[in-house]
Amino acid sequence: MQLIEMIDVSLLQPEDRDTRYDDSPFKHIKAMGAKQKGKYYELITENVLSQIGYTVEKPVNTDHDRIINGVKTEIKGGTLNKGTDVFSFLQIRPDQDYQELMFTMCYPHKLVIMKMDKNAVNNCVKRGVFKKQHGGNKGNSGTFCYYGNAETLEELGAQLIG
Repeated sequence: MQLIEMIDVSLLQPEDRDTRYDDSPFKHIKAMGAKQKGKYYELITENVLSQIGYTVEKPVNTDHDRIINGVKTEIKGGTLNKGTDVFSFLQIRPDQDYQELMFTMCYPHKLVIMKMDKNAVNNCVKRGVFKKQHGGNKGNSGTFCYYGNAETLEELGAQLIG
């Protein structure tokens, strides 16, 4: 018997997909890996903001993704987590060189973009709303995450764009 024949076939099956995205314009993004998704969230954000009159420029360093209307902006995006009504916003680094954090939320059939200034980001970190992403509560990676949606972000002071 070949080694490949010994593999439990259940280990080779694709994960259940999130059927809410089956007829969504974001279907292909939902299926991508994390690094690929990040690039597309940045491109989608740039494309839409440019069309509604924002000036979008390339970054001056790797600590932010774009300069939007003269403001160094970090872009975080996501599709809904399967079986929930929240997005995962990962790798939030308050010590990096940006002035604004932009959240691009690809709901199955709508796009929502919100922004939060750096003071509000730091406040969310200080209050424990943005959780430490690596190393638990004792970890000190400087990297945080947030699980939420447009409604919860609005409660935190994020502003709707568009």
